[in-house]
Amino acid sequence: MKGILLTSHGPMAQGILETSKLFFGEQEQIKACCLDANDNPDDFIEVLKSAIDEIDTGDGVIVFCDMLFGSPCNCMARILGEDLQSDRIQVLTGLNLPMILQVLATREAGTETVEELLNAGKDGVSDLRAVIMANM
Repeated sequence: MKGILLTSHGPMAQGILETSKLFFGEQEQIKACCLDANDNPDDFIEVLKSAIDEIDTGDGVIVFCDMLFGSPCNCMARILGEDLQSDRIQVLTGLNLPMILQVLATREAGTETVEELLNAGKDGVSDLRAVIMANM
């Protein structure tokens, strides 16, 4: 089973982790790493590496970053740059709750695909008024 690492600026990743417990209960191999305003990016890279090592039991890790080219994502890019040939770590950006619920629902079976996870994230973004009006 793949490990799951949630990363964000501030406590967003921890909040999504806590919210996911309402749907799936306590889960194994999942962590949140939150970058605070005063954190040093080099130190954060070491925090990320340690978290990845902790949750990877041999099937790899999917890392979710809050935004493309934000500091958590850039730190992950540096980690990936150390070994681009390995497929141990997969990094997706645009972290949101629907993505995490999708990966938690499918990861035990190992059936999740990057496309499914990205689509779950995209499909979770809607204009409620437009949805209501379309269904009237």
